[in-house]
Amino acid sequence: MINTEGMVAETTAKIYTDLCGREVPHKAEAGEYPQALWNALTENGLPLAWVSEANGGFGAELDEVFGAIWASAQAASPVPFAETLVANWMLDRAGLAPADSSASFAISGRTPSADIPFGMHADKIVLFDETHQEISLFDNRLAVRSPEAALSPDGMTQFIFSGHVAEQSARTSLSRRAVEAMILTVRAVQMAASMETALNLSIDYVSQREQFGRPLSKFQAIQHQLAVAASECAAATMAATQAASAIIRHSDDPEQAWHEAVIAKVQIGHSVEAVTVPFHQVHGAMGYTQEYDLHHHTRRLWAWRDALGNEHHWSKMLGAELALTSPDQIWKGVTTGHWVAS
Repeated sequence: MINTEGMVAETTAKIYTDLCGREVPHKAEAGEYPQALWNALTENGLPLAWVSEANGGFGAELDEVFGAIWASAQAASPVPFAETLVANWMLDRAGLAPADSSASFAISGRTPSADIPFGMHADKIVLFDETHQEISLFDNRLAVRSPEAALSPDGMTQFIFSGHVAEQSARTSLSRRAVEAMILTVRAVQMAASMETALNLSIDYVSQREQFGRPLSKFQAIQHQLAVAASECAAATMAATQAASAIIRHSDDPEQAWHEAVIAKVQIGHSVEAVTVPFHQVHGAMGYTQEYDLHHHTRRLWAWRDALGNEHHWSKMLGAELALTSPDQIWKGVTTGHWVAS
């Protein structure tokens, strides 16, 4: 299980409980940005949790911050909390000062553009430039931001880096795989948390809604659908926990956690399809309405599943590597978490 205890996780959970009630994601999607929520997070220094003390943060334990990310996803966070955590982690690993406001991240290869999660709301963008092995900080407020057609309500945009001058940049020892491992693990934690919330919404609904004089939860077909969904949620939580544990074990070299992060992405990607359909089905027409809360989680699940490549993309990536790996090495990775790169 993801660690939801400790000061960082508990403080984050309390802030989201107090300032991100069910109406807040609805208002945010309608254009009313929850500035009070973001202010509370920053006043407590939470976006700097993964920044070292020497660099102005408080160097929190990785597992405790994963618990904070879990809490934010359960609340369908309408602010870029997890994205800012990752962006500041990238800056810190390059020896650069953390962003002074909200931030998001991007990975760029041979193309001068990248998709930016929460791009409509993040003030800064941290870019990992694979070609030059650099991490750079850009001011997103100077860019022309146009929202892309996306499932997520978080405001995905595309940023064209050519023509923009970085505020700061530095070479980094992080590899692309190290950055991917962290991003995929954060997304895995978010997806597992959001799935759990959507499951609880579904259970509450069928327990209260009646048809033919009895609760929907008494119908065997409904019970079967939610039992399958619950098993998928449990598998997703386990996969996310394994990925987070690998990042924690290999905090000095996150590339070593790449395999576990990819496995989590693949497992949870498959689980998303298996759970979102029954979640909406058991709600009937209510589950498809804008006013109900379910879509705040299922739309994010679909978007996070596809972010940085869906489960089919990562299955091919992992399969191509394991095809060149001996059976003994694969078994060692599966049973101990110590993977040997091909």
